[in-house]
Amino acid sequence: MSDAESTSTAPKIAPTLRLSRRGLIASLLAMVVVGLSVYAIFPESVGGPPVPVKVTLGRQPIETPGGAGAVLADVVIVENLTDHPIAKLTVDINGQYLYLQNAPLEPRQSLTLPQRMFTDKRSSARFEPTKYHVEDIAVTGQLPTGARGVSKFEFDH
Repeated sequence: MSDAESTSTAPKIAPTLRLSRRGLIASLLAMVVVGLSVYAIFPESVGGPPVPVKVTLGRQPIETPGGAGAVLADVVIVENLTDHPIAKLTVDINGQYLYLQNAPLEPRQSLTLPQRMFTDKRSSARFEPTKYHVEDIAVTGQLPTGARGVSKFEFDH
């Protein structure tokens, strides 16, 4: 038997892959971050109970930053229809422009937001109502049960 024949019949040992503890933790954290990111970017596709709000579009006078008067602006009006505050409120125009509300929307109160306040999720660009039409608005918020609710409203332009 030649050397070439003896090496080809020798049993081969497959390399084994091992994941270190640090690698395992990093992988798990990456999965959680990716999952939460998808939920934050596309909440309406994840589903959930509806947020009890009413959303309307309009034009209202809005105070100027310097307090020198008011300007007529295109606005989004979000009204809480419940007797409970809605925490962690987000309002999303056309699936791209986002507004995050830090304070809860109090019971039976409304929030008037100039459309130019909404910023692109992927950049700092602002929504421009003279260029774009509002086609849909998605509202997410924390319900009294602790669940995250989602409601989507469609608009004709």
